[in-house]
Amino acid sequence: MKQIALDTWLNDGANTALPQLLCVFTDEPLFATQAADLYRQRLKKQTDYQRQIVEVDRQFDPQEFLSLFAEASLFGDVSLVDLRINQPKLGKEAAEALAKAAQWIAAGDTGHYLLVNAPKLNKTQEKSAGFAELLAKGTEIACRPVGADTLPGWIAQAAKRKGVQLSRETCSWLAEKTEGNLLVAHQTIEKLALEHQGAVDIEQVQGMVANSARFNVFDLGGSLLAGDAKRITRMMEGLEAEGEAPTLVLWALQEEIRAIRDTQQAMRRGMSLSDACRQNRIWGQRQNHIAAALKRHTPGSLQKLTAWCYSAEKTIKGMRQGNPWTLFEIIGLGVAGIEPPELWNT
Repeated sequence: MKQIALDTWLNDGANTALPQLLCVFTDEPLFATQAADLYRQRLKKQTDYQRQIVEVDRQFDPQEFLSLFAEASLFGDVSLVDLRINQPKLGKEAAEALAKAAQWIAAGDTGHYLLVNAPKLNKTQEKSAGFAELLAKGTEIACRPVGADTLPGWIAQAAKRKGVQLSRETCSWLAEKTEGNLLVAHQTIEKLALEHQGAVDIEQVQGMVANSARFNVFDLGGSLLAGDAKRITRMMEGLEAEGEAPTLVLWALQEEIRAIRDTQQAMRRGMSLSDACRQNRIWGQRQNHIAAALKRHTPGSLQKLTAWCYSAEKTIKGMRQGNPWTLFEIIGLGVAGIEPPELWNT
């Protein structure tokens, strides 16, 4: 198995050979997006390609998936098969299809490329059918978690890649302000880079954050964990009226569901609440509400909410009919403790 650290990939990716099979296994949406975007950009510079997005879900067809590696691309020299796996557990037929595709690529039997995005795998899942072959034959972008102690350093490095220099004080302030939300920290850096290059002082960063309406979406997290159903409904209506990006709202919902799930799992392994919060980057006001959220949810209720999130994602992408904002309210109220209806035709 070949691994490339995410920082190395983002900083020096252009200096490494482009792998034909790239795996990104992470629960952090920002990391998945960064790694995949750079891969597609580099492949675009190398050759024209036709992108084929495939999801491993109930409608996944193993034979149709494998045919993408056997056929010539209609519009480019090669195809990029962009594979999305929603759960780190594969059925037998899906596992066999993924293993066969990995073997074809390793043997040089296909000129097409495979990009795999999936949740973080544990040691058992890494050795399971399908995933084991992908890891053995391909290259993995290692996405190491960013904790409270390392977040200021992560912010400094991310800013440096964009040509922005931030002091240690500024990085620490931004880490505390964003409460561990990497995506909002990343967006702040992106906006800073558009307006400034070189050294940026803390007053400039604070002013930009104070004037940014986009940070309203991150106020949603506290209401979700606290179970404040009325405020959740008002905030959803306000965010929709302000034109907030649906992908960002969905990300915020998924973050809180993931926080409850990961904290719950850590405590089942014998960890204290405070240690579980520290491990999962939950601090500030979110710590005050997570205990109540844990009492409202079981693994089954969280799995149900996750299924609703997948449905909302398909709606945003136009793969399913409906209004994503209606689904967001159902999910948000579900996190608050109001059980969502059964989901059909996901």
